[in-house]
Amino acid sequence: MIIAPGFAIVLAAALLWTTLFSMTNQFPMRGLRNLGILACYIIGLIMFFVAGFKNALATWVLFGFIGGAMYFFHDLIVRAKTTDGEEKPKISLGHFVFALVAWPIMGPEAIEYSLAELGVLKAPEVPPPSDGKQDHS
Repeated sequence: MIIAPGFAIVLAAALLWTTLFSMTNQFPMRGLRNLGILACYIIGLIMFFVAGFKNALATWVLFGFIGGAMYFFHDLIVRAKTTDGEEKPKISLGHFVFALVAWPIMGPEAIEYSLAELGVLKAPEVPPPSDGKQDHS
């Protein structure tokens, strides 16, 4: 089996798009990452018809393996950053299985989370929880 190089480049471009827009916390800009995710699935579907089943499958599985590996390494970063008093999070090899289907989502997410863990990206500000009461003063 050989990967479909032309489709791999196009998938990588869509993945880059998704990753770049995933790393912003501004509402309208962050939503553009969804176009990259959708593009990956559409390109994957087209690839199965144009590049042939074996080439398309090899390309998709390669990207899935890379996405699973990125999530696995994110787990390692989180585990390494836990202090002695905290319970160490488990490391799951299941990421590799899930990534076969969800790598267009998992890859950018793993990069974003890893960069936030390493302090490169600023963690998104979470609004304080609302108690359901409105202040009418």
